[in-house]
Amino acid sequence: MVNHNAMLKASIAIHSIQAVFSVVIMGVIGTGMAQEGSASGASRFVFAMCWLNIPTIIYLTMSPRFTRTKMLAHPYWLLGMNTLYSIFWFAGFVALAVYTNKGISEGQNLEKDPKKKEAGGCAVFFAGTGENEKACQMNKSAVGLGVFMWVLWLTTTAIAGYAGWYFNQHRCSPFDDYEDSSRRHTVIQETETAFASDVPRPYDSDVDGSDNQNYGYGGSEVSHNGYGGSAVESSYSSSSYADGSAHPGVPKPWGNEPKPYGNVAPIAPAHGESYSMPDAPEDYSYRGGR
Repeated sequence: MVNHNAMLKASIAIHSIQAVFSVVIMGVIGTGMAQEGSASGASRFVFAMCWLNIPTIIYLTMSPRFTRTKMLAHPYWLLGMNTLYSIFWFAGFVALAVYTNKGISEGQNLEKDPKKKEAGGCAVFFAGTGENEKACQMNKSAVGLGVFMWVLWLTTTAIAGYAGWYFNQHRCSPFDDYEDSSRRHTVIQETETAFASDVPRPYDSDVDGSDNQNYGYGGSEVSHNGYGGSAVESSYSSSSYADGSAHPGVPKPWGNEPKPYGNVAPIAPAHGESYSMPDAPEDYSYRGGR
């Protein structure tokens, strides 16, 4: 089984090495270009590739790591960038090697100094290209470093190729989750947790295990009716309505009401008497009864 986390770390480490070697190659090839004579197109190409390496490496390493930039880190795009730079670096070091060897070969034929001609190599480079011996030595060093850089790009291209294949098979990148494996959660785990009966809920109970529900501030207990007390002594307990206040399902007394109920003032009792329900008449003859 492929360890995606280790593969990701390896890719980032290789890109970091590429960034360091880009600066090294830039210094080497720049020293050769600063020598006497006109710098070659191959040298300029390698020098430009060193500069282009930096923003490309930043894109390849940083874009997959942040939520807002993941849209720019499509596996196919990452594979394309790695493949493109592998081709560029292969072309760069090959072109520089061909230019340097051609200059030595032509210098061997054009050199008139017997000592330099006998020494060969970079000693006759000036006669073939117009650049001095040190430029030839810097070119050779840059070719060796360029080969190493190309191998690094081939390695990251292989990793990006696997990521592209994985995306083609599973429609997601193997490097989407950058957290530690012990902290990862699958959809199944989240679903099981959501419907588990033994998971504590925010309003199940307090820390001490009591059923008091504290919805107030400053640690004071506030009941359902908002006046304090526990959930047991809630607004629906009978003790809360001992004074005859209104409650759903409890008849409202007719008399001795201290204030209007239901926003309608009661009718004043006649002669100071209290309210009472009228008694049903025993004689219904006035209604036509028998």
